[in-house]
Amino acid sequence: MLNPKVLQPAERVRTESVPPRRWAVAHGRSAAEDSGHAVATDAERKGGLAIGPRPHIAVVLMESPGTGGSDPLYEESVVLIYAADEADARRRAERRARSRETSYLNDRGETVSWCFKRVVDVCAVLEEDLTQDADLYARHFRDYAAYERFEPLLSGEEL
Repeated sequence: MLNPKVLQPAERVRTESVPPRRWAVAHGRSAAEDSGHAVATDAERKGGLAIGPRPHIAVVLMESPGTGGSDPLYEESVVLIYAADEADARRRAERRARSRETSYLNDRGETVSWCFKRVVDVCAVLEEDLTQDADLYARHFRDYAAYERFEPLLSGEEL
């Protein structure tokens, strides 16, 4: 049985301008932990509780080194993984990505290869009820100009 005690930080300050779920994520907590619901920790799960795998999000990076002198192309995938904890989710995400490594001939007869580069991030989903609309993953950054240069969809750039 889950420990009904909710894990709370000793002190925290939250302004009304930051939505509670976003605040929780920014401080490394799940939305369920921060909202006052009892949540099993990884330590509690390892303590012999009969709890099944939890949904996690993994951000995986694949690389294609380029063909015919072109620049490398990267693929960032957001993958849903069911695992007991973050370490297990990371292992499962890497195994899944490595199983996707491939090489094939494109329409110009050039060999295109896709290789696993790394698991960028793994975390429990923000909301575990996946039977309805839900926020799954959020990341934070400070340099919008760098994000704009990185993200071709913002400028309409073709890959």
